[in-house]
Amino acid sequence: MAQLRLEQFKVPLLQKNNIPKVIENILGKKVFNVHIERLALDCRKKGSPHFVCNAAFSTEQETKKIAQNFDSEALLKKYKKNDEMPSEISVVGAGPAGLWAAYGLLLKGHKVNLYEQGKPVEERFRDIRRFLKSGIFLEHSNIFFGEGGAGAFSDGKLNTRSRTEFSQSVLGDLIKIGASKEIAYLAKPHIGTDRLQFLIKNMRKRILELGGKIYFENCLQDISVLGNNLNSICVNKKWLPCKALVLASGHSARNIYDMLSAHGVLLEGKSFAVGVRIEHPQSFINESRFGKGVDYKLTGAADYTLTGNTAYSFCMCPGGVVVPCASEPNGVATNGMSYSRRNSPFANSALVVPCSIDKSDIKSGIALQRKLEKAAFEIAGRNFSVPKQSAENFLAKKNYLHDFMPDFVCSALETALHEFEKKMPGFIKNGLLIAPETRTSSPIRIVRKENGESVSVKGIYPVGEGGGYAGGILTSAADGLRLAVGGI
Repeated sequence: MAQLRLEQFKVPLLQKNNIPKVIENILGKKVFNVHIERLALDCRKKGSPHFVCNAAFSTEQETKKIAQNFDSEALLKKYKKNDEMPSEISVVGAGPAGLWAAYGLLLKGHKVNLYEQGKPVEERFRDIRRFLKSGIFLEHSNIFFGEGGAGAFSDGKLNTRSRTEFSQSVLGDLIKIGASKEIAYLAKPHIGTDRLQFLIKNMRKRILELGGKIYFENCLQDISVLGNNLNSICVNKKWLPCKALVLASGHSARNIYDMLSAHGVLLEGKSFAVGVRIEHPQSFINESRFGKGVDYKLTGAADYTLTGNTAYSFCMCPGGVVVPCASEPNGVATNGMSYSRRNSPFANSALVVPCSIDKSDIKSGIALQRKLEKAAFEIAGRNFSVPKQSAENFLAKKNYLHDFMPDFVCSALETALHEFEKKMPGFIKNGLLIAPETRTSSPIRIVRKENGESVSVKGIYPVGEGGGYAGGILTSAADGLRLAVGGI
């Protein structure tokens, strides 16, 4: 019997874990092998939130089981090995892009050496806890650098505008190494910072089991180019032969851009944004989004997405915390993260302003980021605290954030706050601004061909957020995985 599907059907909050029964009530018959394809929370009608679901199923018990999530191993069997890449490949960076690039290349039979300037994730977590408690900063082990990448200290959000077979395979991998099966179908899946460290350790184990070699606290310092071909790399002052280098260095490894530029690797400026984090009581966000009298334990902590004429929200963390972060010793920025339960009494989101690109100086974006981060570091006391100001005082132009934030950013944020107040009354009164939010994405892209290779130096393959081709955990991992089959 053919597989059947039901789309956009309503699921009451209390029935989230009993969707087969919901389908049976709709159809008036027994169903089997139910496969949830998508589940989204609909809160457009305040006071009556519910889930909307798409599902596949069969109506006969004898029917073969409907195919469930597949993983990278199953996906890559569909594709031939990319013979353009040499048998041995070096990968720099153990964030999502680097981990899945290494994993995919190993599955296709390549030898892989993975170099990460930071520490293993369990050691990195200890260093970050010490930083948040006492302000002890380590250059290569912090919220931006180390196994798991910057995404390990976020919300573990796995959002993407469109899911491809590569991103869906990454979700399958995550499920197989310990993530909840819900991430395969939730419209806005997340894992949580606390659980990510265990998944990252399991991913490391898979890479090692496939024969990959991982070198922690090994920093890429230089490359050697002969003609237009990569010849060798310098790691921790030691030169190593290398014909293929996968660069998954993340959006904050600014030294990599300087090094590549010095060797004639083509870079270009790309769009980015800067601004602030805004924090609200989670109770305010819940009531604004869901209405009164709703059991928030059933809905989970509410989130929001806001877009104005001059600014927009980004990386919203329900039930989360704002953390100071740094990749350089004399600057500080902000980031938001949530744990798996999203049970903090506060919610936070970036409110950021698009920045125009100076095509005559591709490093102008990094210069702006640094200027803001250094100024925040100084004004907050040079101890990695971050400047904070109520949204009301900011709008009243009581100096503090205005002292170091550019006029065009402040003006855009002022306009956006008034716009968002109309959409969520109380947004201003309940809001606390925390600055600066500068690391939304890299302001530089390493220009590459369709096969993933640099257009100017053969043997260099930029991937992920640092390459300028992704914007989050899932898209970065998928971008790295694609490389294993020729960067399609």
